[in-house]
Amino acid sequence: MPANLKDLRTRIKSVKNTQQITKAMKLVSAAKFGRAQNNVLQARPYARALEKLVLNLVRTSRESDTHALLQAKENDTALLLVISSERGLCGGYNSNTIKAAVRAVDELVAAGKKPVVLCVGKKAFQVLSRKPLPGGVKGNKQVSLQEFTSNPAKFLSENANGVVQLGVVFDRPNFEFAQSIASAVETAFGAGAVGEVHCVYNQFQSAMTQIPVFEKLLPLSSGADEVEAGADVILEPSWSELANAVLPRYLATRFYQLTLEAIASEHGARMTAMDNATRNAKDMERRLQITYQRARQAAITRELIEIISGAEAL
Repeated sequence: MPANLKDLRTRIKSVKNTQQITKAMKLVSAAKFGRAQNNVLQARPYARALEKLVLNLVRTSRESDTHALLQAKENDTALLLVISSERGLCGGYNSNTIKAAVRAVDELVAAGKKPVVLCVGKKAFQVLSRKPLPGGVKGNKQVSLQEFTSNPAKFLSENANGVVQLGVVFDRPNFEFAQSIASAVETAFGAGAVGEVHCVYNQFQSAMTQIPVFEKLLPLSSGADEVEAGADVILEPSWSELANAVLPRYLATRFYQLTLEAIASEHGARMTAMDNATRNAKDMERRLQITYQRARQAAITRELIEIISGAEAL
């Protein structure tokens, strides 16, 4: 049989194997996506209610009421937290995150800041550590969670204008992880080691839609446009006691919500990408089968013609 038929059979077998892999990955991502979507949708009402409480608390503060998370710092170091995935094959999820991170670095540098890019998820770090960034931001350093949380002020001062990967497995985020990050950020911000804290992540909309977001987390502001005007509020206990209890909790909850949004977005993007890959593999297999059958029929016809011609010659 002609060599091109053997090549076609090999290609068809390869496409079938690829189709099986992409289908299996789609099923795995679909199972993980269901849990991740449920987690993010259940967490949103609490996160929004707590955010509204914090905005109203900040709005009702007086000049004598102060808290470390509300005070603007003169330090020009800015922490940029970039949340990406640990693995690829999830469509444009990571590329969109990286593009948003590059734009964020550009904005911070233009504002006279020295960004410290802290990557959670290795995919963003793999690109950003090699990519020329505005303001000479560069680096290829990986640190453990313990290194960051043990002395965050020293860490941020040593890595100004640098890109650092936080060496954690970012598949199953939990509140303890978010709380440890929030506590370290609060310590560094309160000590004045960092002037601003920003985050780049994908906000979950649906399995097919994830929106890259560049958001400022600290210092907290009253968000006057978002808070409805109301009557004067009487606080019990004092404003300071409420702020000390609520604001750190809000920061930890906000970090946790961001990780849930990112994980749900990743699984949704991977499920959609693997579904498209499976469909493309089926379509390619169908076209190859048609080409194979045509080539096979042509080879058979050619052999019959040769046999008939030989018989007539005799």
